[in-house]
Amino acid sequence: MSVDLSAAITTFVSESKELLADMENSLLDMEASDAGADQEETINAIFRAIHTIKGSAGLFGFDYVVSLTHIAETVLDDVRNGNREMSKALLSLYLETGDLCEELILLAASDSEPSAQQLTQLTDLSGQFHEFIDDAASPQDNIVTSDSPKLPQNGIWFVCFVPNENVLRNGLDPFPFIHFLNNEVTELEVATNVVPLNAQTPYDPESCYLAFLMLFRTSQNKEAIEEVFEFIKNDAVIEILPPEQCSYDAIQACARYFPEPSQFQSTLSQLTQSLLPNEPSAPAPDDDPITAPIKDKKKNKLHSSKTLRVEAMKLDRLIDQVGEMVITGARTNLLAHETGNETLIEAMALLERLVENIRDSSLKLRMVQIGETFNKFKRVVRDVADELGKEVELNIIGADTELDKTFVEKVSDPLMHIIRNAIDHGIETPDERVAAGKSACGQLTLKAYHDSGSIVIEIQDDGQGLDQSKILARAIENGLISAEHSLQDKEINLLIFEPGFSTAAAVTSISGRGVGMDVVKRNVESLRGSVEVDSTKGLGSKIIIRLPLTLSIIDGFMFTVGDEDYVIPLDTVVECLELHEVVSESDIQDKNYINLRTEVLPFIRLRSLFGIEQQIEHTKESLVIVQFGTLRAGLVVDSLQGEFQTVVKPLGRLFEGLKCISGATILGSGKVAIILDVSALIRTAITMYEQLELKH
Repeated sequence: MSVDLSAAITTFVSESKELLADMENSLLDMEASDAGADQEETINAIFRAIHTIKGSAGLFGFDYVVSLTHIAETVLDDVRNGNREMSKALLSLYLETGDLCEELILLAASDSEPSAQQLTQLTDLSGQFHEFIDDAASPQDNIVTSDSPKLPQNGIWFVCFVPNENVLRNGLDPFPFIHFLNNEVTELEVATNVVPLNAQTPYDPESCYLAFLMLFRTSQNKEAIEEVFEFIKNDAVIEILPPEQCSYDAIQACARYFPEPSQFQSTLSQLTQSLLPNEPSAPAPDDDPITAPIKDKKKNKLHSSKTLRVEAMKLDRLIDQVGEMVITGARTNLLAHETGNETLIEAMALLERLVENIRDSSLKLRMVQIGETFNKFKRVVRDVADELGKEVELNIIGADTELDKTFVEKVSDPLMHIIRNAIDHGIETPDERVAAGKSACGQLTLKAYHDSGSIVIEIQDDGQGLDQSKILARAIENGLISAEHSLQDKEINLLIFEPGFSTAAAVTSISGRGVGMDVVKRNVESLRGSVEVDSTKGLGSKIIIRLPLTLSIIDGFMFTVGDEDYVIPLDTVVECLELHEVVSESDIQDKNYINLRTEVLPFIRLRSLFGIEQQIEHTKESLVIVQFGTLRAGLVVDSLQGEFQTVVKPLGRLFEGLKCISGATILGSGKVAIILDVSALIRTAITMYEQLELKH
């Protein structure tokens, strides 16, 4: 029967990517920090990552991956043993190895062959590693095959390997693990035990009825032997006895993993004749603990697991269904109130709270820490700085800040553009920094934190800052603004996000083509976010990206303008006031700002913004004060409806680009309510206020 390994290979690819990412971060941390007590553990972690990938790749027959990781592991073992230092050249070699290893894994997983360029790179890397090896073998000798010479061996080990009944159904074949072990040890003796069948348990061709007892010699430690079976450890019972514990009596204790100890005794006798000639002891007693079924052991293993991989698509479907449940719950709650039945209303209130808890729990499932994304930029900073001949240190703050996984995927590219531009245009060369009285090494800081229902990401450098006069001159030259146009400092800074804008004197591989920063703004705004720039010439720049916590379901605040209902995120609402209590009728007609507790607060009448001609009495209007980041403004609305659980629905391409609108939601009555973009509303209100001030 052929075993379908596609699911196992998919898991291997996913786990290998994580191991390679951890390995890269460890290497970059070693390069950035001084050597110390932690370096030994870091090197051991890198070694384990390479060794695990090599072992798993060997199980699937990914020979090119095994070839590369084997020689990388050999050199790293010298470093572990203190025979060699982890120099910068060797560290760079391992970074390149990680990159190529990921490419080879993806190719092998898709049943594709490496390109000629990748094979050349493989040979080149093997050759560079070979220079660190004492013997004079050629790079081609480092390709691992089943005929490769084994490591020096000595002690006798024992392994009891009992795959569970469903191992074949799960896409795992036990034999490659034994085959791989054979390549790592010497004098491997294997005895196979077959579970007897009877009329009550008919034969199932998809079930596994085999168990294996193995004796062999090796100088490796127990951890190395365990890693051979790393990929199948959750689908089998694996008992390993090292030389100091490997006796006939100790091996007999493994009888508890077999349904019939007498059969185990017979299998054990055949196995130990060559390597363990000791006289057999009395058979293990046939009591309940010893004859416990293998499946019970497996059950304990499963219960010890604390994490579970779930496909992102399944989580998305769950969030969508929870959203529909919220909408249906609102509709049912409305109908309950129409009946006037107090018992039903009370039951619906309880159900609404439960739905809200399910909503919060399901949204948390998709929340991930942003540190994983931040760590990816360590390599970017290192490589770009080296290419430009600069010294840059990356500082990460708030790595444990959580955000929706959707944002993680979509914010990565904007951050990449900003970081590359900061190193290229912002941070000076070491000589320029020393001449300016700064340290030769530039500082680049990535910071994330939660603020008022949003996640804020700051990218700050201590470079030369933005040259506003140069930016303004280039914007006029490119026709982005007219020479008569008057702009404030913050508006000038935002010109760097205009399409086609660049102040670079020459096009390089990093920047100068005028693409990148406009993509940043477009991507962030597509996520209902905003971008701000704060810069001081000679001291550095800070770019602030502000995003909502989630795109799916939010706590909303609903109000009415005209005959329509509108919703804004509840977290953006500061307070609500009766308009006539804070501003007179004459002020409302002539001004679009009020003096609220000594603070000038711009406001915008949503009736005017949406072109609603029907008027209402001034005394009935309300003022909703909203805040996004550091900016505040007021929204004049007709009436307040209160809090509302809001399921965000996209409006479709027809409504793309509509200012101040970010989506829609379905109310309990079945009516559609528009979700407003608070950030855009605040900017509109401030712009109108500034234009009015200029006229006066």
